[in-house]
Amino acid sequence: MKREKDKVYVCSNCGYTSAKWFGRCPQCGEWNTAVEVEGAVKNAPSSIEFASSKESVVKTERIKTKMREMDRVLGGGLTKGSAILLAGGPGIGKSTLLLQYASELAENGNVYYVSGEESISQVLSRVKRLGVEKDNLFLSSSVEVDGILSSIKGKTVAVIFDSIQTLHISGMNALTGSLPQMRECTAKLVEYAKKTDTSVFMIGHITKIGNIAGPMVLEHMVDTVLYLEGEVRSGRRILRTTKNRFGPTDEIAVYEMSSRGMIEIPDPSKIFADMDSEEPGNALSVVVEGSRSLLVNVQSLTTFNRRSNSIRIARGIENSRLFMLSALTSNYLGVHLENNDLYLNILGGLKITDPAIDLAVIAALYSSAKKMSFPVKTVFIGEVGLDGRVRPVQQMKMRISEARRMGIKKIISSYLSKEKGIIGVRTIKEAIAKALMEDE
Repeated sequence: MKREKDKVYVCSNCGYTSAKWFGRCPQCGEWNTAVEVEGAVKNAPSSIEFASSKESVVKTERIKTKMREMDRVLGGGLTKGSAILLAGGPGIGKSTLLLQYASELAENGNVYYVSGEESISQVLSRVKRLGVEKDNLFLSSSVEVDGILSSIKGKTVAVIFDSIQTLHISGMNALTGSLPQMRECTAKLVEYAKKTDTSVFMIGHITKIGNIAGPMVLEHMVDTVLYLEGEVRSGRRILRTTKNRFGPTDEIAVYEMSSRGMIEIPDPSKIFADMDSEEPGNALSVVVEGSRSLLVNVQSLTTFNRRSNSIRIARGIENSRLFMLSALTSNYLGVHLENNDLYLNILGGLKITDPAIDLAVIAALYSSAKKMSFPVKTVFIGEVGLDGRVRPVQQMKMRISEARRMGIKKIISSYLSKEKGIIGVRTIKEAIAKALMEDE
């Protein structure tokens, strides 16, 4: 006897699920967004096999390629059977990056690149331009998931879908690109990856506010989430890991976009820091992103404001952080920034969440307001509390090693770090004084 399936209604706007049809979505308030999808099978067997906790662990196998930066962002190579979501704005280079990586993976077996946004001839023209032709790199412009998966043959290393918004499952009563279609397509692709030990890449677009288009559940379903960042008119691109079940998060890789594709930059400290700048408003710091330490340049500009409301604009750190650090600068260093417009920039377009940059931000604000500069090759490393005291940060040995490698002579940090080769300070006032002090 054929088992009957339950009917489930899903809101095509927000993903709300209900067992009954609804005219207006109770979650987002939109009208006529209920889409009927097939739910769980009635009277399905409930027998489940459990594995013993004493069973031996199978070591996760990884595939390494010549694209070392991509391998490092994935946690040391591509994990077999993993599901990876790559997101980014239009024209940022997602397709280019994955085509190059697909060509490298093709050294280990068949790789299928499925483009629902371009025809095969259009993809072929990009393949020729990038010079990534391989005998076992196969292209398709189909968008029907079941048909694609049933057509994959031979030893397959990876399948790349460009993009998840263009895929659909036949027989499902929902529009292509709608939330129910995206969710079901992702679930089927993740299941395929786990069953066949084949890695699956999915390209996803982002919304105006920077989130992946579609329900947040997509990010929870996959193993790894990567974001490709950068300004379209600028050639620099930053690939960032925000989730990785098989490696560290907050790992980054830096690329230069060119007519030949994405060119890896193995030593990004050289492009993120201007060590020889003697202009006021500049300060250096060393931040840690994943397993990598980077020398970065903080730039600040303060201008007098005759209006009632001052402007605070930050690029590279959160605006709220700039508000707090400017208040600390005014309160503890005697620099009155209340009537000044403040502009802060992390050179190179890098976005920093590491609290170790606090001291460098304060130093840059002070330098700009006082129209004076610090000695070249001086770095500031430390988190700053509301009491004006400099707190120690983690991984100081890695930071000091990177600073020395880049030729830094003076490292200002918390005295609690107790590391050799630093100038220990207790407060931000002491940090500024020690930085300006002549070397003996």
